[in-house]
Amino acid sequence: MDLFFFSLLHLILFSISFPILFLIIYSRKSSNPKLPPGTLGWPVIGETLEFALACQRGNPTKFVTDRMNKYSPQVFKTSLLEANMAVICGASGNKFLFSNEDKLVVSWWQLSMKKILCFPSVLNQTLARDNFKPPTFLPQFLKPEALQHYIAVMDSMAGDHIEINWSPHGEVKVFPMAKKYSFALALQLFMSIADPRYVEMIYHPFKILTQGFLSVPIDIPGTAFNRALKASQFIHGEFLKIIRKRKMELEEKKESAPRDLLSHMLSAMDENGDVKSEMEISTQVICLLFATHHTTSSVITFILKYLAEFPDVYGKVLKEQMEIAKSKGREGFLKWDDIQKMKYIGTWRMKQ
Repeated sequence: MDLFFFSLLHLILFSISFPILFLIIYSRKSSNPKLPPGTLGWPVIGETLEFALACQRGNPTKFVTDRMNKYSPQVFKTSLLEANMAVICGASGNKFLFSNEDKLVVSWWQLSMKKILCFPSVLNQTLARDNFKPPTFLPQFLKPEALQHYIAVMDSMAGDHIEINWSPHGEVKVFPMAKKYSFALALQLFMSIADPRYVEMIYHPFKILTQGFLSVPIDIPGTAFNRALKASQFIHGEFLKIIRKRKMELEEKKESAPRDLLSHMLSAMDENGDVKSEMEISTQVICLLFATHHTTSSVITFILKYLAEFPDVYGKVLKEQMEIAKSKGREGFLKWDDIQKMKYIGTWRMKQ
């Protein structure tokens, strides 16, 4: 759960609620284990192939709902990515997990996932503590008063993105476009990367990384897992160049050095007074990008979906937005005060 703490839900102005399913590994065996109903599937691979097929077909929740109907709506056992686990479902399960983090349950990531996300030298550290810890300063960095400074950047980038990627076409697929926008926005806010050619160069291997994240962990040429590992190595290599350049700028106290998340990472100390290594920072940035990628783009996609399904709501939202746009003029970008004027969309979101 720690990794998803990084979500860009703090960086966008709209949010919706989703049912949350948590996977908890169980490795402790006793002479009389009390395990939930379910099946572990085939030896070694378990039910990974069934889950991968459901994801490929665009309906991963079917894997879960089928087993909820067959075994139990509260909890069932399965085996994914070489690990036996329990899937806890529903509101009561969510409450149990949220109220017992680091008490009765701890966050866990499968080894294959860590291999994809982590810089190789950082992998051994995460294996030792079996945990991803967010930077201690991150809550302060994502406070509403801090996010106010990003609104104009979001507005500007959204306008450019729509003009370049949406306007020339009569019809677009929203989810892929939303993922492309959220990735570019994240690079801008986290590392002040604005060059669209560089963003595209990183985005292609990043897509390969995400596609292989839940793949069968077979590291041979041609497999999705192998391609994801190579993509991760390429991204780490590029990020290390940026990190080292920024580090030099900060050491030389150059005024041109951006005060973004990366600069905070390079100067922040942990609870022991130590500064993160370049490899650890690269790993944390990739974890941030991964955690924020689907969450943000999913929210954007569902908002547009609901606006299309409810034309009366769309009309009221459009009217409110046009009134704000007229007050801004052609070149004026949104500010925090403008967000506070969006009364209807805020009320509608709460009702949803």
